[in-house]
Amino acid sequence: MGRADRGARTPLDPAVSQASPRWVMICSATVAWLGAAATALLFVRLGAGIDTVAAGRAISVADIVLMAFLVLLAGLSAAGVAVFSVWSGGEAERRLRRVVVAGVFARGVQDAEQRSGANLSLATEGVERTAQYRAGFLGPVVGAVSTPLVVLVVMALGVDAVTAGWLTLLLLLVPLLIGGFQRIVSPVGTAYRRSQQRLTAAFLESIQALETLVYSRAGGRAAERLAHEGEAHRAQTMRLLAGNQLIIFVLDAAFSLAMIATGTVIAVSRVGAGALTAGEGIAIVLMTLLLVGPVDQVGKFFYVGIGGRASQRAISAHAAAARGAMAPDAHVASRDRRESPGSLVLDDVTAAWPDGPDILRRLSLRVEPGERVALVGPSGVGKSTVSALIQAHLLPRSGHVVVDGLDTAATDAARIRSRLAVVEQRTFLFLGSIADNLRLASPTATDEELWQALDVAGLRAEVADLPQGLASPVGEQGRLLSGGQAQRLAIARAALRNAPILVLDEPTSQVDLAAEAAILAALDRLAEGRTVLMIAHRPNAIGAADRVIDLGAVGAGASR
Repeated sequence: MGRADRGARTPLDPAVSQASPRWVMICSATVAWLGAAATALLFVRLGAGIDTVAAGRAISVADIVLMAFLVLLAGLSAAGVAVFSVWSGGEAERRLRRVVVAGVFARGVQDAEQRSGANLSLATEGVERTAQYRAGFLGPVVGAVSTPLVVLVVMALGVDAVTAGWLTLLLLLVPLLIGGFQRIVSPVGTAYRRSQQRLTAAFLESIQALETLVYSRAGGRAAERLAHEGEAHRAQTMRLLAGNQLIIFVLDAAFSLAMIATGTVIAVSRVGAGALTAGEGIAIVLMTLLLVGPVDQVGKFFYVGIGGRASQRAISAHAAAARGAMAPDAHVASRDRRESPGSLVLDDVTAAWPDGPDILRRLSLRVEPGERVALVGPSGVGKSTVSALIQAHLLPRSGHVVVDGLDTAATDAARIRSRLAVVEQRTFLFLGSIADNLRLASPTATDEELWQALDVAGLRAEVADLPQGLASPVGEQGRLLSGGQAQRLAIARAALRNAPILVLDEPTSQVDLAAEAAILAALDRLAEGRTVLMIAHRPNAIGAADRVIDLGAVGAGASR
């Protein structure tokens, strides 16, 4: 079971609670109280109007105007609660999604690849359910549970204190019912969230590996897995809905009926005894209908509340795991590093991927400021692991990795990555324009700065020839560009970062020899004035380096 799945024991993260501040709940409840008071007063005036008509007198204009005002106020309050819930829910979603995405970046590439389906589920349905619960449910439910007290105060002061007192005793059962149901059904919400997360992960993994599944004729097994997860999720959904409907039925049949019947019996008896007028009795019966509002929230709590609580625990666990990933490991001691700015240092490093064997053992290497070093070696020797260590996607099991004078085990990962410009062997381009993809590196960059970056990448003339220029779409995963153009666009993006250290992870491995020359020329321009670590196989790329380190033989001193 992953850390996120143990969210039931994780305290609520401050970022989750701050996504919907306390004042949102207070405002929502206040508007609900105002609407309840207006409705209760309207019923009081209606009762008085009935008595006036029964006595053969005409209702005054002032009373008609007052009742019209109360109707308007009650309607505006109900609309205000709905509008405010939608607005605050949207704001909460935005803040919560930022928490989830920041956590994905903090936990690194390896975790993101392993948990892509879970992260997607958390960022979509998890965020939506949490926002709905915290912004669109807590405030209204606090208002709905507390508005009967407002109604009872109006009943006691405006009609009959005795009836209000008896109904208050019956109303005290509602908090006990809600607390009991919360404890009983909480595991159902957690099970529902986990089944939905597993289904999302299975579907996403199948889509991402669709070509591989077809080529390997494994589509049938993938379909069987999807069917199994879909059926499990359907069963959990039906269990959730069945419990919800059962509780609504029981409460409606028991509590709501008892409350209305009790209010009616008391009102009739008080009218029969002469303690109340007929109009006052009718007003009490009408106000009794307002007292059953909290019961309706119990059924809503079962579906919205339980699901929302489970989701917010999962987001809190995700945020806690992200902070743990950013914190220095206990076994890696932090110490003051006096390395030169712009240098790359691996000092006696042993490293491995999570739960795997050691890939690098006591490796030491150094790249001086402004030096261009090529890192070579057979597949599996650990070249990509070195790249991951430098980018703080992976922390060493022992030893130290120092980037631009910063120890990766003792420094926030985002700060480490701000020192780096990275060109990977496979460029990822987002669906959007050329300008959109470039501004990922510098959101505030001007068009002129974008053109300068394209000039560094040797792509300016080709983009200028396009009908839409910088606004030209790149297509899904850069499908509208050639492999060489996509790679040079990544080089332009790296140029925009203007970082002191450049990491090149086999940047020409995905293109043909014709495109390689243009890419190497662009990389040569990009490398000017920067420290460069290049992971490469092709002789042309290696030849551009000042020094070559054979990672497979570095322990024997095989470098030149």
